[in-house]
Amino acid sequence: MLVIVETFYSGGESSSAKVRVRPVAGQGFPTSMRVECSRAMRESAPVGARFRLLVKQTSREGGVPFLYSNPNDKWEKVD
Repeated sequence: MLVIVETFYSGGESSSAKVRVRPVAGQGFPTSMRVECSRAMRESAPVGARFRLLVKQTSREGGVPFLYSNPNDKWEKVD
């Protein structure tokens, strides 16, 4: 499914990535959910940029659900 996501500073989250990605509100996913996606996409624009991605919801062995976008899939910057 296609969703609009935005980048943000992770501040205090347990991740090595300073810039993280979350879905934009109003699409059926909480903004607290994280998106695993291309590092190149995250680094291509200033923090706060929005992108359209093809994602699927998943979790690792019953862990916290997240959205996954294959890093090789195309993404589109949106305004």
